[in-house]
Amino acid sequence: MRDEELVTDETLVTDAEHDPGGAKPDRWRTLTSFAVLIVIASVVPIPSGVFAGGGGDGGAVLLSIGLTDPFHVVGYAVFAALATRLTSRTTRGLLLAIVGAIAFGFGIELLQAQIPWRTFAWRDVAVNAVGASIGAAAAAAYGRRRGGDSAGR
Repeated sequence: MRDEELVTDETLVTDAEHDPGGAKPDRWRTLTSFAVLIVIASVVPIPSGVFAGGGGDGGAVLLSIGLTDPFHVVGYAVFAALATRLTSRTTRGLLLAIVGAIAFGFGIELLQAQIPWRTFAWRDVAVNAVGASIGAAAAAAYGRRRGGDSAGR
């Protein structure tokens, strides 16, 4: 009887290690905390002249690199990578993480349109999408390297 209990205990530990649902509250908390940081960074006033020169007028702006672009790329890459810990690293999960990050970024742009010292920018939406795609791809590569596509590895 003691051996059966031991096997049951080992099975429970093994199942808990492979159960992605067991750690999901912490993953949600991490993603939510990072999202709050993005919101705060997106609404605080920036002193004039700090990021001057990133503007422009038209299509050529999409081809140039603005001074805030690295922040957008890194921020939304991390956001999407954190989201894959909730969705899984399957194709569907990765697409869901990317679309979620893009939707979040679009919502941030809509919020910025309401703030006098910020503006809505399609360019930022596009750069956020690039960052989200990079983050999801990195999470997928990391998952393959670690030996699987299960959520939360």
